[in-house]
Amino acid sequence: MKIILLLAVVCAALADTIDFFSTADDNLDMEAVVNDPDKLKAMTDCFLDKGPCDPVAQSYKIIIPESIAHACGRCNAAQKHLAHSYLRGLFWKIPEDYDNFLKKYDPQGIYFDNFMEAIKDY
Repeated sequence: MKIILLLAVVCAALADTIDFFSTADDNLDMEAVVNDPDKLKAMTDCFLDKGPCDPVAQSYKIIIPESIAHACGRCNAAQKHLAHSYLRGLFWKIPEDYDNFLKKYDPQGIYFDNFMEAIKDY
């Protein structure tokens, strides 16, 4: 009986484990990126397929579609913070690219509101 209970607890614990995204740098200083027009534009151009990607930006670009479609369900707290900081900065500093970002990653406008709700407190 104890073995069955132990197995049930282990199975429940494993079921609750989230397979978080892996990126090149979850400690990226996104405020510095947002406050440097050249860095913000370079990262945005990478995300929008308008320019080359450095390894860090590429690691984020790969996870953007799933992050948006699934309300950042596999994002850790640092990734949610980075996404929120980036998008807030993009909205205020390069609004036309913010619109382009939305068109690229949520062309039908069905996921982005839930995504933003998931990251708003980060």
